[in-house]
Amino acid sequence: MVLSIRLSALLIASMWLSISGCTSNEQAQKPQPQKSEIEAAETTKGEVAPSNFDIRVFAEAGEADSLPHAILITEVDIPNGSYVISALSDRDYLGKFQVIWKDSTIRPAGALFEDPISMPGWEPFDKVYTPMMFENTEVRQEWALPKDTSAFEGQVFFVLEPQCVPYALDFTLEKEEMGWSTSYGIVATAMPDQGN
Repeated sequence: MVLSIRLSALLIASMWLSISGCTSNEQAQKPQPQKSEIEAAETTKGEVAPSNFDIRVFAEAGEADSLPHAILITEVDIPNGSYVISALSDRDYLGKFQVIWKDSTIRPAGALFEDPISMPGWEPFDKVYTPMMFENTEVRQEWALPKDTSAFEGQVFFVLEPQCVPYALDFTLEKEEMGWSTSYGIVATAMPDQGN
């Protein structure tokens, strides 16, 4: 019974690595960073995050039609030597940058913009070049939101490479008299929230 549970956990972990684009022979042979190389930063799940790594979420008013619009601004501080596969990648990586809303009716109302724009980077698992964020990046996108709600819950999710660690940040966007406000938690290791 215990062996069966351990084998199931191992199978789930290997499936995650293969769908997120995290494994390659080259990466498997790389030495893992020692604790002394990583500044200990506790996340809500008790994992150690790399130094200089953070995510922040803000909002401003967007162009309105029959639905309220908000421009979601995500600032991602990427540690030196790390990268994130851009949402602009046309590859179907689960681990690329994404915003996931609890309300599945929320849809993009405009193009996604990055500053600075992502650069082509080598993805060793599929052996292709794809857009990657290698430095601190601001991601902006306008969203159409339902009229009948004043608070909207969402999550920023991506895998930090080459560490191959999935991170998420839960946030809430609220409509107020003078515009939009956001609140967000602490960056944590997590699988993506697929909404309700």
